[in-house]
Amino acid sequence: MKRPTWLLGIAALLLTGRTDAQTSYPMITHVTPVAVQTGQTTEVTVAGQMNFHGVYKAIFEGTGITAEVVDKPAAVPAGSQPPLVRSVKLKLTVAADAAPGVREFRVASSLGISSIGQLLVTEYPVVSEKGDNNTRATANPLAVPCVVSGRIEAAEDVDFYKFHADEGQALTFEVICARIQDKIHDLQKHADPMLTLYDAEGRELAANDDFYFADPLLTYKFAKSGDYFIQVRDAKYDGDQRWVYALLVSDRPHITHLYPLAGNPGQSIDVEPVGSANVAGKHLIVTATAKPGLEFLSFQVENQKTNAVPFLVTPLPTVLEQEPNDALDKANRITIPCGINGRIGKARDLDHFVFAATKGKVIRFEVKARRFGSPFQSGLDSVLDVMTLKGQVLASNDDAFGKDAALVFTPPADGNYVLRIRDLNSKGGQTFVYFIECDWARPDYTLRCDGDKAMIGPGSSTAWYVHVTRSNGFTGPVRIDVHGLPKGVSVNPLTIPPTMTQGLLVLSADKDAPIEAANVAVVGTATTTINGKEETLTRTATPNQEIYLPGGGRGRFDVGMHTVAVTGPSDILQVEVEKTEIHLKPGEEVKLEVTIHRRSDYDKGVSLDVLLRHLGQVFGNPLPPGVTLDEARSKTLLGNANKGHIVLKAAPDAAPIEKVPISVLAHVSVNFVVKVSYSSAPIQLSVVK
Repeated sequence: MKRPTWLLGIAALLLTGRTDAQTSYPMITHVTPVAVQTGQTTEVTVAGQMNFHGVYKAIFEGTGITAEVVDKPAAVPAGSQPPLVRSVKLKLTVAADAAPGVREFRVASSLGISSIGQLLVTEYPVVSEKGDNNTRATANPLAVPCVVSGRIEAAEDVDFYKFHADEGQALTFEVICARIQDKIHDLQKHADPMLTLYDAEGRELAANDDFYFADPLLTYKFAKSGDYFIQVRDAKYDGDQRWVYALLVSDRPHITHLYPLAGNPGQSIDVEPVGSANVAGKHLIVTATAKPGLEFLSFQVENQKTNAVPFLVTPLPTVLEQEPNDALDKANRITIPCGINGRIGKARDLDHFVFAATKGKVIRFEVKARRFGSPFQSGLDSVLDVMTLKGQVLASNDDAFGKDAALVFTPPADGNYVLRIRDLNSKGGQTFVYFIECDWARPDYTLRCDGDKAMIGPGSSTAWYVHVTRSNGFTGPVRIDVHGLPKGVSVNPLTIPPTMTQGLLVLSADKDAPIEAANVAVVGTATTTINGKEETLTRTATPNQEIYLPGGGRGRFDVGMHTVAVTGPSDILQVEVEKTEIHLKPGEEVKLEVTIHRRSDYDKGVSLDVLLRHLGQVFGNPLPPGVTLDEARSKTLLGNANKGHIVLKAAPDAAPIEKVPISVLAHVSVNFVVKVSYSSAPIQLSVVK
């Protein structure tokens, strides 16, 4: 019996220890300094793994940042290998009005487009950690306010900073570290930073760990003037050269959350800020924008500008939770549809809401409070329950979206029901704010795309897999388009049929396509009927970056940038398949002869597949229902050969389907866990009667 390709590939890797491609895209692990100030030009070093040779530009999420490559390398003579470069220096110019916050970025080189990097844009002066500051005696002095760019570079590393505070002064200390590691492609071990505040004699005054998930924040009002120390370290005293952090030290009013969290377009809302001592007890007015969605707001408090905090603009009529509503008989009355602003204000708090429902008319409830990798950073780990008036639980959910609960409820009969929200661990407090969308369940869908970047040599191709999740009765086809492709790059037409949950995009570069990189959008379009009226549903796919897990597993993490790059000649110049169209009858099979065309200097191992998979787990499958790869009769492990074949077969009961795009992939290993995939041109596969 022939062993699976993935198992043979792992065995080969274990025997050789490593399999290197001639080329690999740059893999960013960290940036120093990791923070840049608005209105300033700063030189930063972007470092990581694989080769950063030939970087010619950087692309950033959002607007207001431009980059210049400081040391552009000399051209490499034809036929020669580029030197191995582990970092690149960029001169970043940040506009005075650039939005503060963590930004994604990539660097583009002739070898490929990098994985996602992250850095912080701040309005505060940026200083760098200096020398040995592992004790209070060697602490770096700070002028408040500022942002420190530092690094927990080794096990047991502790970083001390010394500052002066006046009597009655309120300061905020915040570490941005885990939040600039969450999207790093190959950083298997992540930091868990914590903060500790000391007085001049070394007495601990305050400490915090895990405020924004793994990142700490503390605010403190000083009782007397003097010198103080703030310490940054890993909670487990671990460390790594790549663990960079930004430490914010601010004397301005600092807001961590707003309550209520959401309001209607154009509406003026009285909100309570939660945060430092100099915002406590204040009431602020929010005038929501006219467009629904998430916006970031800052305020004038005591003649100072606060940091920007998220506020959700919703078209749903909003209601504000009214205490006491801890018991079933004290539930707040709501009318569907609506949006509920509330807060689990103390430990063991329960919030109940009673609503009228009609038998069979489906209702969707979704909490927006705490989602990893998003601006929703409430303290609440929500659980939702729908109950009868006597307390019988009919539906329940925890962790539908990160730590946010969501459920779809079909009432079994006309009458009143109760919605309950609580914290999973029975915790509560001022930061445990939430917003619940309560609406009729309408037909809809979401899209995600695996992967998040495409690197295409002249005349070559690569593949993306678009996954559709249909909900609330939507069963229709979804047309997929790609907007913003670089010059010389094209993509096949794709409509994901009702019987499939994913489809294949093959991105191809012309032989004379210029080297360039651009962000794109993968957009779905579908129609459905809502309340007797046909409506168009347009949804943008969320790109998934692969995140390699300890032990070699392949995870996926949502990122914001979807990028396509034309590179220099690839290791695999072309994957050629003799057939461009296949017609299979149920029970039939077809043999696809495959020839790979290598770059002249590439002679290492190649494997073939029609699925995107890793260690046996399938991440992308473009084959229509009933059609499978016959692995035992396919030649997919080529070594340094150039010819192989793929055998596909249709099951006897395979349903008819027309022109589903598939392709043959050629995989080149970069290291034990990373591979680069090249694709044939799309092949139209039909199952016919």
